[in-house]
Parts: sequence; C-alpha cells; structure tokens
Amino acid sequence: MIGEIHKTITPFYNSKTGLMSFKSRPALLIANADVDDFVVLPVSTITRRENINPEYDIEVDPAFYTRTNLAKISYIRTHKQTIINRSQISDIICDIKSEYPDLYVSILEKREKFSSLITDQALQ
Repeated sequence: MIGEIHKTITPFYNSKTGLMSFKSRPALLIANADVDDFVVLPVSTITRRENINPEYDIEVDPAFYTRTNLAKISYIRTHKQTIINRSQISDIICDIKSEYPDLYVSILEKREKFSSLITDQALQ
C-alpha cells in the first residue's frame, strides 16, 4: 500500500464552520505509523490558486501522468501530512511508486525538506 494513492476519508479545517471536518479525497500513503494507521499526504485539486504552496504542493497533471486515474490537475500536499486509520482507506487509484518512480521520489524529497524545516523551527 505504501506508494499508492487511495480513496480515503481525511480530516480538514472547514473555514465556513470553523471546525475540523472530514471528506472523501485521494491520499498518497507514504508510511505505516503503526499496525492500523498510515501516514498520508492529501491529494487536492486546490480550487483557489492563492492556496497553492509553490514550494511544497506538487502538481500532478493527468494529461502528463495518464496512469494516475485522476480526473483533474491535482496537487500532492507534501507539507500537510496526516495520520489515518486503515478503516478510512478504500479503493486504490494509482500506484505512484511503481508507475512514476521519479515523481514518487520528488514527493518524498519535498516532504523531507518540509520535515527538516519543522525541526529547524522547533530548535530555535
């Protein structure tokens, strides 16, 4: 499952209600957190362009990455990782790790860069 994009139920902040909510969205599974939990990166279409982070959101255009099975240009949000339970994961959408290994490595590198930034901030 690691390296695959799956349909998932993931948390998000609902700015209209001011509360955390959940929605169905694709997410890239990048690690096991423990036996029943996974570390995931959300995959989003990001409808408001000002919300795209040019450093950490990685664009995945289905016209170029045809085997992703994504309907629209989407972004893998390497700076927004979260933990979800196995029960929140359903159908596989694409195996990025196998189908697009270079893209997968660049995603992990961006996530690592962001994690290093977190560490640097925490040590200040």
